[in-house]
Amino acid sequence: MEKVKQSTRRLNIVVSKPLHDQLIEMVDKNEETKSDFVRLALEREIERRKVAKLEKAAAELAFLYGTDKELLAFNSLDGEEFL
Repeated sequence: MEKVKQSTRRLNIVVSKPLHDQLIEMVDKNEETKSDFVRLALEREIERRKVAKLEKAAAELAFLYGTDKELLAFNSLDGEEFL
């Protein structure tokens, strides 16, 4: 894994012993650091939450597209090529 120099911040967290034991087992098995593991988990969770937020917004707007004809006024132009 290629390391990219970035501005970093130290993060101290407290976890239960069972969670810590699982963390140690995972990093030892994959030959990575605890920091690498936690960093990847944070990145994945942040991305998951962003996607969930967008999905929620789309679901809330779907009702409007089914009921508000003005939102569909330009549907006939979809797929037409502009020259």
